[in-house]
Amino acid sequence: MPAKKTNQSTATKVKATSSKAVKTPAKKIAKPAKQDTATSMTALEKKVKKAASKPTATPKTTTPPPASSDQHIPREDIQLRAYFISERRQTMGWPGNSSTDWIEAESQLVAEAKRRLKKIL
Repeated sequence: MPAKKTNQSTATKVKATSSKAVKTPAKKIAKPAKQDTATSMTALEKKVKKAASKPTATPKTTTPPPASSDQHIPREDIQLRAYFISERRQTMGWPGNSSTDWIEAESQLVAEAKRRLKKIL
C-alpha cells in the first residue's frame, strides 16, 4: 500500500514544537492603513462625546436606613419601657399619664436603635 500524502491547506501550516502541534496562519494579515490626523481627531471626539452622553453609574449603598419612628419595635419592648417610665414618674411625682409614658418609651427605644446603628457603621 503506498504511503498517503499529507495535504496541508494553504490557510494554515502545522509546526511541531515540543510535543504539541501549533497552528499558525499561512499568510500574514495586512495591517490597516494609517488614518490621517483629521480623521482620527474626529473619531476621538466621537468617543469623548459618546462617553460624556452615557449616564454615570452611582454606587449603591449597602447601609441600612436609619432608625425612625416607623421602624418596627416590638410592642412588648415598648410596653416594658413604658411601665418603668410610669413607675419612675409616679415615684417622683411628675405629671403625665400612660399615653405620654408610651410615647416617651417609644422615642427612647428609637434613639437607642439609632445609636446602635451608628456604632455598627
